[in-house]
Formats: sequence, structure tokens, C-alpha cells
Amino acid sequence: MKVGYNFGGVIGDYTGPKTQQERKEEVIAGDPDNFRMKSGFQVGFIADCPINDVLAIQPGARFAMLGFIDDYKRSNGHHVRKNSLFYLQLPVNVQYRYNIAEETNLLFQAGPYFGFGLFARQSWTSNGKAEDLDDKQKKIDFGSDNGIDKTFDYGIGAGIGIEFVRFQFMVGYDFSLNNNVAYRTKDGQKLKKAIYDFDMRNHNFSVTLAVILGRRDPLQNVRD
Repeated sequence: MKVGYNFGGVIGDYTGPKTQQERKEEVIAGDPDNFRMKSGFQVGFIADCPINDVLAIQPGARFAMLGFIDDYKRSNGHHVRKNSLFYLQLPVNVQYRYNIAEETNLLFQAGPYFGFGLFARQSWTSNGKAEDLDDKQKKIDFGSDNGIDKTFDYGIGAGIGIEFVRFQFMVGYDFSLNNNVAYRTKDGQKLKKAIYDFDMRNHNFSVTLAVILGRRDPLQNVRD
């Protein structure tokens, strides 16, 4: 069993120069320059498959909330759009354990992950007041040119942590290698296609706690 806190966002890179509309002083929603990170969570499980006393392969599955905040100002005020993206992720890490004290091991791990977009939601706040959106406006579609361009995601992750008996506390970072362009924005109550031409990748910092069950004795590599 594994649970944790996510602090994620997206990295947006322009694929070309801004258009005339984008160069205007008044910014609009969907500009990567205005993106901020947001809080999320993850819950899932991992399997521990030992290679030897210090190395193990750890495949797993987790339900994760990622996303980002689009924070921008216009002549009509300050607007904040929160995007919550929910994924099923399948990480496969190689983990190295180094004993540092009795019943305590230092952990290093790295490996790829694969993700599948399940559903996504958005909310808007204008001048400090939450906007009343209907269900259709709250929904963001995966695999659509009016939402998140690609349903499938993949990337690499790494982490460092501490193991005590069968508890593993990890601090990790995941970085997507797949572009998932967010097109959706809003004009009043109408959803439309954003004008920005950019690549967008998920990235996420995490703090997790896992309980390892049914594995080798985690203390058998105690130093002499």
C-alpha cells in the first residue's frame, strides 16, 4: 500500500513565436507563462521483487491527481483556473538499499512510468469569487483537441528515501516525456480553442509513505 502528496504542474514551451493577439498587453487564459503548480495526491500499491539483498524491482499502480493552475490578469480583473488531471499510472522502479543503522536503510530508486488519463476537471475564480460552471464546462476531455490532446502519458521518475522495518518514506520527482497540449480556455461562459501554440509536459514532486508486505527481510543487508 502506498499513499502520498503530489505537488505538480506542467512545463510549457512555445513551439513558435507568439501571434499578434498573443503580443497584446492584455493576456488571456492558456498562456504557459502564467502556469503555476498545484497540490494533489496519489494512492496505490507496489510489489517488491528482490534481485539480491540490496536491489529490487518495484512495479506498481497508482491513482494520481496532477494538474496545474492558470493564473492571469486582464483589464477586467484577476482570474484563476485550476485544472485537476486524474491518471492511472504504472511505475516500474529499480530500488537500491544501503544500510545506515540497525533497522534503517537509505533508498535510491529510478525508472519509467506509464500513465492513462481517466478524467479531468476545471474550476474558475474571477476577482476572488468562484464562477458557477455547469457540468459540461467543468469537464476536460482526454484525447480531444478541445481538452488534453493525448490520453496516454509516459515519463521517468527518481526518488530518495528512508526505510525503517517495512515502512518506506520517499521523496520523488516524475517528468513526462510526452506532450499533452491543453487547448481548453474560456470566453465568458463559452469554451473555445486556445490560440497558443506550445508543448506541455506534466511534472510532479511527491512525498509518499509505503508499507511493504510479503517481501524478504528488509534488514538482512545490515553491515558487518
